[in-house]
Amino acid sequence: MSDPPIAVLDLGTNTFNLLVAAHAPKGGLNVLRSAELPVFLGRGIEDGSLAEDAMERGLDALRAHLTTARDLGVERMSAIGTSALRNARDRGEFLRRAHAAFALTVEVVDGDTEAELILDGVRLAVPFTDRPMLVMDIGGGSIEFILATRHALMWKRSFELGVTRLRSRVPFSEPPTLEEELRLSAHLDDRLEPLWAVIERHEPHVLVGSAGSFDSLATMIARTRGGTLPEGALTLGFDDLAFAQLKDGLMRMDRDARSRAPGLPAHRVDHIAYGLVAIDRVLTAGGIRQLAWSRYALKEGAAWRVLNGLPFVP
Repeated sequence: MSDPPIAVLDLGTNTFNLLVAAHAPKGGLNVLRSAELPVFLGRGIEDGSLAEDAMERGLDALRAHLTTARDLGVERMSAIGTSALRNARDRGEFLRRAHAAFALTVEVVDGDTEAELILDGVRLAVPFTDRPMLVMDIGGGSIEFILATRHALMWKRSFELGVTRLRSRVPFSEPPTLEEELRLSAHLDDRLEPLWAVIERHEPHVLVGSAGSFDSLATMIARTRGGTLPEGALTLGFDDLAFAQLKDGLMRMDRDARSRAPGLPAHRVDHIAYGLVAIDRVLTAGGIRQLAWSRYALKEGAAWRVLNGLPFVP
C-alpha cells in the first residue's frame, strides 16, 4: 500500500498556495493538486503590521485549502510563512489564530531558507547545466535570486523587493508613464547592487523564473505562440525578444485593458507591471538572452524535502 499524500501550504504575501503531492518514480513529485487563493495578506505591507481583514482572508484561505487536502486523504501537512509573516510585527497573532482554528503550525522561514527551498523545487522542473544559471522568484513581499549549476548552489539572496512592496514605493499611473518606469528601475538598481556584482562575475546565461509574475508570463507567452501551456509542462523556454514584446504591450495598457489580457489572472492585474520591470532590469544587467519558466518553486521544494525525509528547514 502506498503512503498517503502530503500537503504543503505556502503562505505568501499576496496568495496562499496549496500543494498535495506524493512520491513519483526517480525521486520526482507526483502532484495531485496545486491551487492558489488570492489573500493579499501583505496589503499595506510597508506599515509593518497585518490588517484585520487580511488576517481573516488568510484564515478563510487556510480553511479552504485544508478542506481540499483532507478530501484528498492528506494526513501530514506543513505550512511555510514567507515575507509578509517574517516582517510583520503582529505575525504572532495570525500564527496563534491559525493554530487555534486548525491545529496548524506555520514555520516562518528567513530569506536564505526560502531561496534554498525554491531552488530545490526549480531543480525538479528545469535542467541545469555546468554553466551558471540565475533563478529569480518574484513574490509579493520579496524576490529571491539563486545562482546555481547542475552541481552546486553558488550564491543566494532574498531582497524585500516583491511586487506589493514596489507598488507601494513607486505608484504607477494607468497606464504607467516612462518616468515612473525609470524611477522604479533606479530604485531596483540601487538595492540590487550585490546581485549586479554576482552577475558581472559569473555571467549567467539563462534566467530561470518561478512563481507569481513568471507563471502569468509563461501563460501569456504560450498564447502568443497560438496555444496554451500543457497541463503537465514543467518548463517553457523563450528569449528576451518575446519577453520584450509582451512587456511593451502590457506597459502601454491601463488597468481595464490589462484585466482583459488573455492569461493574466485578476489578482495579478495590479502588480504585473512591477514584475516585468524587475525582470527587464535583470536581463539588461546581465546581457541575458534566454529565459526559462519553472512550474515548480518553494512549495514543491518543500514537498520534495518532506517526502524524502529531509529537514523541512534546510
